[in-house]
Amino acid sequence: MSRTLAIFGAGPVLGLSLARRFGREGFRVALVARTRENLDHLVAELARDGIEAAGFTADVYDPAQIASAVAAIKERYGRIDVAEFSPGGGNMGDGIVSTLDVDVQNTRLILDRFLLSAIALVRQVLPDMAERGDGAILFTAGQSGIHPTPFLGNAGMAQAALRNYFHTLNAVLAERGVYVGAVNVGALIEGSVPHQAIASSETPLEFDPEVIHPDVFAESFWGLYAKRDRVEALVGSFGQ
Repeated sequence: MSRTLAIFGAGPVLGLSLARRFGREGFRVALVARTRENLDHLVAELARDGIEAAGFTADVYDPAQIASAVAAIKERYGRIDVAEFSPGGGNMGDGIVSTLDVDVQNTRLILDRFLLSAIALVRQVLPDMAERGDGAILFTAGQSGIHPTPFLGNAGMAQAALRNYFHTLNAVLAERGVYVGAVNVGALIEGSVPHQAIASSETPLEFDPEVIHPDVFAESFWGLYAKRDRVEALVGSFGQ
């Protein structure tokens, strides 16, 4: 029986690479994103690679829409074997602020984006996985949850909380056949929105950021899922 990977927050860079990597292993792919145009593009790209895929429109920051997407995927494919959460890396224009600019409002915004939305997804997909004793939940996380980085002030706080969450989830679920892990992004993903913004900016950075192809991150996700011998991987060393 074919297995199903569901990518929540599927985009044309990392999401496409991740879908292709799992698709090569025989997975069919459910893609969840806000815009139908983006989803149709991804489905067409994967079809050219011989990978079965379908798109489901939803805002992954909205718990009710997450629930609706999970229900639609299960109706289409029967079950979700691997759920991957990619809420978007964002940049300083997306509500991410440096440490001295952290306040209650912008911290709530980022906690909702990176942590609470992740919890909402877990609450939707975990019961079925736990009941059958098989499944995996993967997160795209950030290196600021491991290495505190002042210019990623509120993002680092949310990422640290997310890191605590996926570590403890894996600890309590491992004996029940459910794996939980994360790939921490420690570099600019080539072609991503943050990479394009920095490349086109006229303001020089204080350091030369590392740029890594999305296929490298996708391979790390596959390695975590296939081996299940560690909870997380860090790809790159952004800002260190």
